[in-house]
Amino acid sequence: MTNKERVSKIVDRLAPELRKLALDIHDNPELGLQEYKACAWQKELLGRYGFAIEENFCDIETSYKAVYKGRKPGPKIAFLAEYDALPELGHGCGHNLIAMVSVGCGIACREFADEYELKCSVKLIGTPAEETAGTKVPMSAKGVFDGYDAVMMAHPAFANAESINTIAMDAYKIEFFGRPAHAAAAPHEGINALDAVINFFNLMNAFRQQTKPDARLHGVILDGGVAPNIIPDYTRALVYVRAAKMAYVNELYAKLTDCVKGAALATGCTYELSEPEAAFKDTCSNRYLSRMVATNLETLEHDVMHIDAKTVIPGSSDLGDVSYHCPAVQLTCGMSPKGDKTYYAPHTKEFAEHACSDTAIDNALDFVRAFTMTAFELMTNPEHLEAIKEEFKTVGQEASADERLPL
Repeated sequence: MTNKERVSKIVDRLAPELRKLALDIHDNPELGLQEYKACAWQKELLGRYGFAIEENFCDIETSYKAVYKGRKPGPKIAFLAEYDALPELGHGCGHNLIAMVSVGCGIACREFADEYELKCSVKLIGTPAEETAGTKVPMSAKGVFDGYDAVMMAHPAFANAESINTIAMDAYKIEFFGRPAHAAAAPHEGINALDAVINFFNLMNAFRQQTKPDARLHGVILDGGVAPNIIPDYTRALVYVRAAKMAYVNELYAKLTDCVKGAALATGCTYELSEPEAAFKDTCSNRYLSRMVATNLETLEHDVMHIDAKTVIPGSSDLGDVSYHCPAVQLTCGMSPKGDKTYYAPHTKEFAEHACSDTAIDNALDFVRAFTMTAFELMTNPEHLEAIKEEFKTVGQEASADERLPL
């Protein structure tokens, strides 16, 4: 029996429990830092398979760390689970499948390592609130991922692809403070905070033309006044700033601050700037590790898009911070039948509907197989580990110059 056949046999045995986990999480969507059911279901399943569970990991109520130490010391491998949903859309980003894949990989690696007495240390880390708080960021800052040989996860998408590189991002809350007045009887007594926030967006839109191609600035007005006959005395906006590296995000932030100051000066308002969410670094995917997983997927008769090291998509992920601390990958897992190139846009109701389909779950189970086969290769072939470590050395050279700018 080949290793692929051995792994497939283990995953086949686990499939009913993993399928139930994916569907339970999908049918009970919970927002970031409120994923109590999803977290409990994962811990319960991992506990049944002998993992030691640390609850409230990193003082985060819906996080956990599950640990299995093999009979012999070996490579330190982690799988990361996400399980938060989106407001009104449920699992429109397919995080129910991310949790299923990572939990499945942990259990399959444990079963495989036990059966063949392999050297390993396997951990599952529950990382809630990827869509908002980005809990991998504070975990990274605390050194949680330091010293790992490989960290792996998969994210649902329209097609199978090697690990993608994403761009850096920071979030800014902008508040303007004016003075209320009757908009008809005494408008001259007011200071209009709505004018300030509109001026700010116009100024930001104007300087977009002079930004580099990788820059992305996008925002919404969250508070714009309470009634047409009252001069708004308070407005609030949230803006995301993205770029290939955090250093350029910081440059854009300086220009953004000038826009805020100009809008406040022109209207007589005061302002406050704050950072309500974690900043995400760009993701530096480990190409060697990514191609190991992709090769194993191809042996399962899947097409896999090969990603060039310089290819970057204009999205952001808190895995970026992890990738500066250890070799990390996040491959994308297609949700369509093999050969079907139908595109499902993330963060839509259509995507949420497909995230619980039999096809999506079956494809995700093949990712469990591919990741487990990759883990086996890391446990048994030191040359793979050395190649991954050599590539990772190049990432650390950029880290010190790429920190978030303090307000």
